[in-house]
Amino acid sequence: MSDNFYTDNADLRFHIEKNVDWAAMYEATEFGASDEDRFESVADSQEIYEDALKELGKFVARKIAPVSRQIDTESTHLVDGKVVESPAFAKVFKGLKRMQVYGLPVPRELGGLNAPALVYLAASEVMARADVSCMTHFGFHTGVPMSLITYALRDPRSVIENGRLMSTPYDEAIEEMITGKEWGCMVLTEPGAGSDLAVIRTTAELDDKGDWRLNGEKVFITSGHGKYQLVLARTESKEEAPGLKGLSLFLVEQWYKEGREKVENVRIGKVEHKIGHHGSPTCSLIYENSVGELIGKRGEGFHLMLVMMNFARLGVGMEGLGVMEAAYRMAAGYAAERVTMGKTIDRHEMVADFLEDMELATKGTRSLLYRATQVTELSQRWDQILEHAPPQDPQKLAKMQRKVRKLKREARNLTPLCKYAGSEEAVRLSRLAMQILGGAGYTQEWEAEKLLRDALVLPIYEGTSQIQSLMAFKDQMMLALKNPQKFLRKVARANVNKLAAKTPMERAIARLYTYKYSALQSILVRIAGKKLKKTRALPTSEWTDAFLHNWDPKVDFAPGLLHAERLCRILVDVETARSLVEDARRHPERADLAMRYMRRADLRCRTELMYIEDHGTELLANLAELNASGSSAAA
Repeated sequence: MSDNFYTDNADLRFHIEKNVDWAAMYEATEFGASDEDRFESVADSQEIYEDALKELGKFVARKIAPVSRQIDTESTHLVDGKVVESPAFAKVFKGLKRMQVYGLPVPRELGGLNAPALVYLAASEVMARADVSCMTHFGFHTGVPMSLITYALRDPRSVIENGRLMSTPYDEAIEEMITGKEWGCMVLTEPGAGSDLAVIRTTAELDDKGDWRLNGEKVFITSGHGKYQLVLARTESKEEAPGLKGLSLFLVEQWYKEGREKVENVRIGKVEHKIGHHGSPTCSLIYENSVGELIGKRGEGFHLMLVMMNFARLGVGMEGLGVMEAAYRMAAGYAAERVTMGKTIDRHEMVADFLEDMELATKGTRSLLYRATQVTELSQRWDQILEHAPPQDPQKLAKMQRKVRKLKREARNLTPLCKYAGSEEAVRLSRLAMQILGGAGYTQEWEAEKLLRDALVLPIYEGTSQIQSLMAFKDQMMLALKNPQKFLRKVARANVNKLAAKTPMERAIARLYTYKYSALQSILVRIAGKKLKKTRALPTSEWTDAFLHNWDPKVDFAPGLLHAERLCRILVDVETARSLVEDARRHPERADLAMRYMRRADLRCRTELMYIEDHGTELLANLAELNASGSSAAA
């Protein structure tokens, strides 16, 4: 087994040591810092970050990977209303507490190390490769404090000087979590309210003393035994504010002190028995007149939750990437030693094809994730600077605003793709690893079965793969409808470049873009066709208004809803290829990797496009008939 899960990973080190724009990261993270606090140079900051990852890589290899199976076997239990963790799991977190790594991305003014969130997410990848239960719980020591910091930037009670957050209303909670004394959790899901948060029933009401009291049940809460809980609850009646508009966000403590007594504020109903992630407790939580503190304003809960979910989804992508790395290494190592028919199985054609596929998927997903992490972080940091310390020069201000808008668009575009790719590919590669190991992979002697069990939840939590697909489809559709001329220019440019671009690499990436645009065109033509059929029954004077307004999402968008996931897979391949091509432009030695990825992506995208163009007409007609008959019966 490796002695260091960072230094042994050449592809990860390429991104950290050569490919990350550390100058941009330094400018954003050190903006407004005093001379005595800030790093002296970009090189100094990069060296410190690399040293932190090396130390963590060593800890992960020596202290987490060897006990991964023990953590899985010991699992977690509920005893007398308290969560009892695996002893091996608890020991890991005592070690991490001593290392003081939870505060990596937290501002130094609040007790953190002031590193970019990218460093924290890289640490998450390294940890997930060893054990996803540990990585998941690690995230709740850091992710919840970072969410509170984001909310504090909007809070008038916070102290902000020269764009830097000096103190917040949540300082005590942040300090307890980043020092390892406590941790937090995100509390959204309810029985019957998973992806459809609009039907949340947990309520929050003001009592006679002006305190918020929460009542309801939440389920499937990862690390739900955390002290600091970010809870989504309904504050407005469905009549006053239907759907998502009536939701608010609260900080609820699982327990609090009353004198010397420790008072339970939230009851843990049970700990789930799961197929994987055995070391990470997944709890149901019971709120019975539980005291909570409103974050932001009433009715802002869904919007604030989305802010919280952005980095959470990147975190799940990194979790999946760690699993992919582990699966590929296990399969490649086994195949290099297992001999059948006179040769090691890595020289058998099908296995060799599997292994190349796994290698390219892992390296491609890593390139996509580190690009997305950079643009997401820079967009948020510069947005904070613009709000709290904007430049006085109008030209410089306008330039910064354009820069932030561009970064935000790219971050919004990439986030659902990262969550989708990391999740789905972790499951696929774990399955391939088990197949390559054969019977050995199905036994507990090897980690293949554990990797697969642990990976299976990734496409489900923090927004299912299908939700990510619908988000990506909606954004792409709206861009095309908002400016059809610009969309058509992009289509024409891609069609020209796939034939006339100067290099094979540029022609290959242009060809992938043509599949993306063809898929979008096919879906939009079908959507428009359904709309036009309705419009023809109206007087011509009403056609324009009818086409641009009064859309019925359940009927008009049906072709897009059917093919959203296929389109998402094309988008993942296109954006992953783009990331690899951009890497290769800066580092020509990466060109072969980009070309090998795009040759496989070309075949995948062509297949998805054929499905989008030729499949679904009969299915949609049957669904429309069923929906119509259902509506009639209901009436």
